[in-house]
Amino acid sequence: MTAAYLEEAVSMMDAAFFRHETVSRCLGLPNDTAALAELKQLTTAAAKDGVSVIAIDKTTNKVIGAAFNKLQVKDDTAFTNFVNSWKQKRAKAIVKFMAEVDSLYNFFDKCGVDCLLEFMFVGILPEYRKKGVAKKLCEASIEIGKDLARGVNVKRSVDGRKLGLEPVPKIITAIFSCEATKVIGKKLGFKVVVEEKFEEYEFEGRNFASVVGDEISTFTLEYRDLK
Repeated sequence: MTAAYLEEAVSMMDAAFFRHETVSRCLGLPNDTAALAELKQLTTAAAKDGVSVIAIDKTTNKVIGAAFNKLQVKDDTAFTNFVNSWKQKRAKAIVKFMAEVDSLYNFFDKCGVDCLLEFMFVGILPEYRKKGVAKKLCEASIEIGKDLARGVNVKRSVDGRKLGLEPVPKIITAIFSCEATKVIGKKLGFKVVVEEKFEEYEFEGRNFASVVGDEISTFTLEYRDLK
């Protein structure tokens, strides 16, 4: 991710992620333009960590996919405080969902780390799916994490700030909410630490299972070492 492509990549995520992703649909995000606008703040903030990745169609120079990755540091509340300033309930709800799932397995304590790299949102434009783009984005993200863990500063600033090597992630984590991403996680050596049923979650009285139907029954919380 570079400054030149940031705005296009952030805008692309509406069509590539939030309008199709399972939890987003369960929360009614696709039809909530105000919430989607607030979520652009979130993807932009994640990109500022310098560890996000984009995929570009070389024939058109068009951004067709992105992995917005976030460096999470133990006991750092800045990100939570940022989200608490939002006004849109559906935008807040997806972040609350991610936080609740993350709380089911405290990676910092259980893995003995003080920093991790999180696949926050990985999205591909519909017309470019099933071509291996998502897997390539995930592989590139893992390589960024490995380089940082080895002491090689490969962070890319998107706002002109100088990004130091620290904080350095030791593991990479993800919530996989569809079968395709679960398959990618398995191929890339991720370990499942939590598996939850969609039917155990609801928003505004609507159970998630009523939205996903037979499409998928569970989502997973997974991680892998950056060695």
